[in-house]
Amino acid sequence: MLVAALFSVSVSFFTSCKDESGKFVEQYYTNQEKDRAVRACLKQSSDSALSRLFKYDGFYGADGYRIDFTPIQSTVFDTLSKYGKGYMCDSLVLLTNRMAESCAAQISPYIKKAIDTLDIVDPGKLLNGADNAITRYFMMCESSYLKSAFQSPVSIRLNVMGVNALWSRMYGEYIKYSPAPLNFDFRNYVVEKMLDNVLVEMEMEERLIRTDSTHLNDDLVIFKR
Repeated sequence: MLVAALFSVSVSFFTSCKDESGKFVEQYYTNQEKDRAVRACLKQSSDSALSRLFKYDGFYGADGYRIDFTPIQSTVFDTLSKYGKGYMCDSLVLLTNRMAESCAAQISPYIKKAIDTLDIVDPGKLLNGADNAITRYFMMCESSYLKSAFQSPVSIRLNVMGVNALWSRMYGEYIKYSPAPLNFDFRNYVVEKMLDNVLVEMEMEERLIRTDSTHLNDDLVIFKR
């Protein structure tokens, strides 16, 4: 009977150690360790996003990430194409995406700062949440700051690479042919598309961190199942 009882306790112990619910995070890690793991996840996710997107064809070569100016397709683009100036639209798309691909060094410090200063109220809840819970929380808390922070460096790159000059020429041509008012913030649109794409890539990496052990490092061992 004693052996049976010990066996029962042993089985119970090992079963409890194999916790599929994720509650082990609450049991075996301090709040400081959980906070550190959340930031490590965000750092790896953002590094991955930057390396995938901010390279040649990272934006332009991928249909899902290409900055295509959908809001002005039916106004500016269609009007210019109608009058034989569609080549300007093609040039704008190409040049804008090349500009975006060149911005890693300009925007990465702001992403790092947002991660370092993020106020994480309940890191355990994020660790045990949905497969994109950490990125979603980061987006909710920091997207406004990042949109604002990106404005200046992106504006500089738009000037350096001649994108602003091309857009000005296009707008000048457009108003020759169309009296319709245009309510479109060019720079803000580009910034928002860039940030949206970074966050999509961060979500993808977070899912891999949670499900694929090859994406783990010493700072992310808390995610190991």
